[in-house]
Amino acid sequence: MPGNEDVVRIMCPNLGCQRVLAVPSAARGKVVRCRGCGSNIRIPAVRGEGAPTQPPPGGQPPPPQKKTA
Repeated sequence: MPGNEDVVRIMCPNLGCQRVLAVPSAARGKVVRCRGCGSNIRIPAVRGEGAPTQPPPGGQPPPPQKKTA
């Protein structure tokens, strides 16, 4: 489908809403408001890059990654 690169689809994290939002890619890294429930949702910056890593459940941070030569 042409034109899908400029749209980000994200589900509202509110369990009572869970509406799928389609926002312009220019909104990446910004906060938008769900029209269904009014929750503020941060749109990820870029898929796989620049997104903060969350520690896995259990509170332990991920082990450091080894650099390869």
